[in-house]
Amino acid sequence: MKNDMKILAGSQPTYVRFEELRSLIETEADLLDEGLFDQWCDLYADDAVYWVPAQRGQTSWTTHVSLYYDDKHTMKTRVQRLKHSMTHCQEPESQCVRVVSNVRLESISDDGALLVVRSKFVMLEDRPEKPQRVFGGRYVHTLRTHGDGFQIVQKRVDLTSCDQSFPSLSQPF
Repeated sequence: MKNDMKILAGSQPTYVRFEELRSLIETEADLLDEGLFDQWCDLYADDAVYWVPAQRGQTSWTTHVSLYYDDKHTMKTRVQRLKHSMTHCQEPESQCVRVVSNVRLESISDDGALLVVRSKFVMLEDRPEKPQRVFGGRYVHTLRTHGDGFQIVQKRVDLTSCDQSFPSLSQPF
């Protein structure tokens, strides 16, 4: 099993299929690129958090303002707004491409139920008659085993430019 990682959890070995982890992270990026926001939300657990800190090294979303801090309900509300025909911040509509790389398993809980996966990304956002925007940074996904696969419990997006001004942030990273 060359693409499996063996992690000892107590006395029982747990096998994590690394390609499944990478595939989930890449699938999430593809769904966002294609504007399939409902399917994107479906990747997240009901108790999930999507978080984009506004400061480098920010350790909490409760003690400092964030660029995004969405629970699952707020994510669904954001998706409804993005899909609405009268969304002025998406006129003209964004065309985005996200490239994910350096995906690695950072840790796994003792019981094997929670996994922390780190990666790096670049996102290009093009809109007719608007300047191209480029975002980059690091993702930290906390995944929970769910059936035969995984659900996203938390996604932290650390933008390299998090401390800058962002007019009309509407696209999830």
